[in-house]
Amino acid sequence: MSAKPVLNIALVGYAFMGRAHSNAYRQVNHFFDLPFQVVPKVLVGRSEGPLKAATEQLGWQEWSTNLDAVLKRPDIHVIDVATPNDSHAPLSIAALKAGKHVLCEKPLALNVKEAKAMTAAATKARTVAGKPCRVGLWHNYRRAPAASTAASLIADGKLGEIRHVRAVYLQDWLLDETCPASWRMMEKTCGSGAHGDLNAHIIDLTRFMTGLEFDEVSGMRQTFIKKRRNADGKGMLDVDVDDALLFIAKLSNGALASFEATRAAAGRKNYNRIEINGTKGSIVWNFERMNELEVYTVDDEPRHKGFRTVMCMDGAAHPYAGNYWPDGHIIGYEHCFTNMLADFVKALASGAEFRPDFADGLANQEVLDASLKSAKTRKWVTVARSQKLKPAKALKAGAGKSLL
Repeated sequence: MSAKPVLNIALVGYAFMGRAHSNAYRQVNHFFDLPFQVVPKVLVGRSEGPLKAATEQLGWQEWSTNLDAVLKRPDIHVIDVATPNDSHAPLSIAALKAGKHVLCEKPLALNVKEAKAMTAAATKARTVAGKPCRVGLWHNYRRAPAASTAASLIADGKLGEIRHVRAVYLQDWLLDETCPASWRMMEKTCGSGAHGDLNAHIIDLTRFMTGLEFDEVSGMRQTFIKKRRNADGKGMLDVDVDDALLFIAKLSNGALASFEATRAAAGRKNYNRIEINGTKGSIVWNFERMNELEVYTVDDEPRHKGFRTVMCMDGAAHPYAGNYWPDGHIIGYEHCFTNMLADFVKALASGAEFRPDFADGLANQEVLDASLKSAKTRKWVTVARSQKLKPAKALKAGAGKSLL
């Protein structure tokens, strides 16, 4: 049997998201039958000491502090940007100009202006071989089997016409006033606080699951702790982004929606929950119980009518599940990244559509920016939908077969 062609990856950044991405690169060929052998080739960072240690720990073959040199290498095929938000645009655009495929962490950019520039660069970019450069955005929650099952149920009309969406993403790590300042608390490096970090996910999930876009938004925000200790212990820094941001929205079919993101909800660690109500039924997905989907249909007979909990780990019925363990043997957070990477690699080989891409990132950013503007002006704001996007296709049943 002939060896598979190699797909060499260079990852920029090795903190929280870099660790999650590194695990996906190490695992993906063990669980998916892919057209390429994915190789974690080069880890890129600024500080040589920590970079060397991370290279060994996370399973990379090489390390480099010179991204420009890495971009010039013909043996590097994909650049993965897992750095703070203010570097997403310059790093991604540079990689695209170098003819590389690009994966980028969310949110796509600091603002709509940057997101438009990134989307335009992705549209124009070509590899050395003259083929279009492919891009992807790490909204990994789309690839939880239960979340993708929810999208397929809605696409199949099982919920009827969508009337309501209510979504929350709650954490509590900034409840502690002694928590030091970081790049996630400064507008120049992150764009917005809990809004861009957490609302970005539930905005994307809404667009993915329902196939609807956002028409208008009205929001409010609050920064509860306005000064935090500098990480080096010297002095205090002003916090100029939101600790919490709530907004309501009208969706493109007239449905009503509400969204809440906060880092100050005591006891909530990573409570990412979305409920969608339609004329024929409802679904609820809560990431902290990520393998389960709550489903209600109005057609059930009265004797057993009510929300039922579906365990979405049957490989014959739910996407991705069949690539791992027998039914009922649950998967976790890290598998969402592996699932997304597998889809991206398959799309590279087949030329098929991959979502979410940078156009999706722009659509999400337009909702983020409109909500921020509304919170500042205390007025309803129309969402500028600069591109007409078709709903992403939800993966159907039996999409994977275990290699084990």
